Amino acid sequence: MTIPKTPRAFPTPMDIKMIVSDVDGTLLDSHHLLPTTNPTHKIIRKIREVYPDLPVIISTGKQHRSTAELREQLDLHKFPCCHLNGNVIYNPKGEVVSESGLDKSIVRRVYDEMKAIGTSVFVYDYTTVYQLYHGEGDSGQWAQILRGYGELVVEGAEGIMEKIEAGELNPIKMAICQDAVTIASPKTILESKFAKEDFALTQALPFCVELIPSAHNKGTALIRLLKYWNETAAEPIGPDNIITFGDGENDVSMFRVSGMSVAMGNAMETARSEAIFSTDSNDEGGVGTFLEKVFWPTMN
Repeated sequence: MTIPKTPRAFPTPMDIKMIVSDVDGTLLDSHHLLPTTNPTHKIIRKIREVYPDLPVIISTGKQHRSTAELREQLDLHKFPCCHLNGNVIYNPKGEVVSESGLDKSIVRRVYDEMKAIGTSVFVYDYTTVYQLYHGEGDSGQWAQILRGYGELVVEGAEGIMEKIEAGELNPIKMAICQDAVTIASPKTILESKFAKEDFALTQALPFCVELIPSAHNKGTALIRLLKYWNETAAEPIGPDNIITFGDGENDVSMFRVSGMSVAMGNAMETARSEAIFSTDSNDEGGVGTFLEKVFWPTMN
């Protein structure tokens, strides 16, 4: 399901039946926070009060535990959410309703290839990020940066590969980290040595390339979530009435599914070129400033 990208009028409150947003670089500022003074915090809280049944969904590459504080801040506990780039969907109780993962043999091959060229390797399960290999010049900085995004990162994860190969740990996604100026090199190796069916490459951070199951992304997750939502909804929602916000390459797939898509002012060019609308940066509260223009235009 893909909505053709065509010009459309600026949305009205009646047009929007579901709000879906990325987290890092979108809802959160560049310090990975959402201050109460940020327009995004103010307006989403106001939407939750004035339109309590309008679903506000987070769709992120982060793990569920990493967004607990954000869900509390914005009062999002009554809604489902999409995590790990669409590979795990949770219901409002925090229970998994849909999941996928990488083939364990592919994880081993990626690990071997990246280790051979000195690129740091991470693997994610539901709750934890395990660093499988410290690349050349990696003194722990990549793990520390990921922790800054709220991830629980375990370095020196001995035995994790063995647990993956024994089927004791589900590798939902992988990530390789290297300096932004050279990250294209390992990415090219992955593209040349693996089949498209093995995984899909996506990027939300300049120093990090993520590997996710090829059949799943934020777009396919949105389709599955919409089906899940409509099973019990009093009034089914169609994709044309969904508005999505994002800043990264990994947000493009959900832009293509939703009828309304908004790129942040700080967005990667790939996201900018795919979005129908644009807004201010995350530090300026771009999600909030856009939604304020939709729901309370006279306040501007």
